[in-house]
Amino acid sequence: MVKIRLKRVGKVKQPSYRVVVADSRRARDGRIIEAIGHYNPRAEPSIVEIDGERAIHWLERGAQPSDQVRKLLQITGAWQTFTGEGAPSPAPARPAAVKATPAASVEESPEDETVEDTSGAEVSQTAVDADAEEGVEAGVTPEAGVSEEDGTEQ
Repeated sequence: MVKIRLKRVGKVKQPSYRVVVADSRRARDGRIIEAIGHYNPRAEPSIVEIDGERAIHWLERGAQPSDQVRKLLQITGAWQTFTGEGAPSPAPARPAAVKATPAASVEESPEDETVEDTSGAEVSQTAVDADAEEGVEAGVTPEAGVSEEDGTEQ
């Protein structure tokens, strides 16, 4: 079976690839039938150059692309030409990142609500919030000599 796949070329830790047509029984970097392009993933942006005519020629004759080569063919538009689908639509532009200001990210709360505590006395919500920040329940004060955690005398 004939496959369209990538052949690794380049230095150690600096890969670039050739897009090649090869017999599937051959080694990855072994003998090829034809080189139809190249791919450099290390460039910014990645460089993909594939001869679309030759790629379509081999696809029509039954060559099976690897998954990565199929993606590269989609990028170049050769896959859409082969399958008869429309041309690839350009990627939608990303919307500008919206940064929330500190004031916009804080919910507005009603002003100083009153809340009834367990003893029946009215306590303002801001007092409850302040006590909660300190770790003390509203309306309850720790007594001297009594541990808050278990209520036993020390």
